[in-house]
Amino acid sequence: MKIFVHNRQTRHRPNVRKLATLARFFLLQAARSEVESRRLGTLQGSHAVCFALRNSTARRLKSEYPWAEVSVVLTDDAGIAPVNRIFLDHARATDVITFTLAPMPGGAAGTCGEIHLNVERALEEGARRGNAADELALYLAHGCDHLTGANDRTVMEQRRMRRRELHWIQRARQDGLMAGLWAARKDRYG
Repeated sequence: MKIFVHNRQTRHRPNVRKLATLARFFLLQAARSEVESRRLGTLQGSHAVCFALRNSTARRLKSEYPWAEVSVVLTDDAGIAPVNRIFLDHARATDVITFTLAPMPGGAAGTCGEIHLNVERALEEGARRGNAADELALYLAHGCDHLTGANDRTVMEQRRMRRRELHWIQRARQDGLMAGLWAARKDRYG
């Protein structure tokens, strides 16, 4: 799976390498969650089955979610509002928008995905909530969750997604993936 990060805003400096690594981590977590929940839904109750599923999930991810590439587009209110208006018919800025795209004829096999992240909104909300890096990671996790089929149309779906995404962020923090999501600022001499 190829991860591309395109920074289309210029006011803020997220660390694109760290975001690409975090996107890969979240996509694998999202795919694992989806695969396990589908399998456990049909085979509830057996601890042996649960253990076997966990051990075999990684092998199945490639066939269950054959991502050829995922692009993460970093934008701001001015950049995401037209995308929201054109594709979702909402006349406002938002935090994250995702698209799942079919493979191009003659191109590489696998599905492509696009996640548009509003960096400006992440900084504003992060300042209000106390941590802009966590807010940006939450938007990225939410986009990855949507790419693997999760929906947030109902309150229960929203709660389920948020619990899952916060769990992924906690695991990412334990694995050392949350540090340095914002690039160090250079002064005008450096």
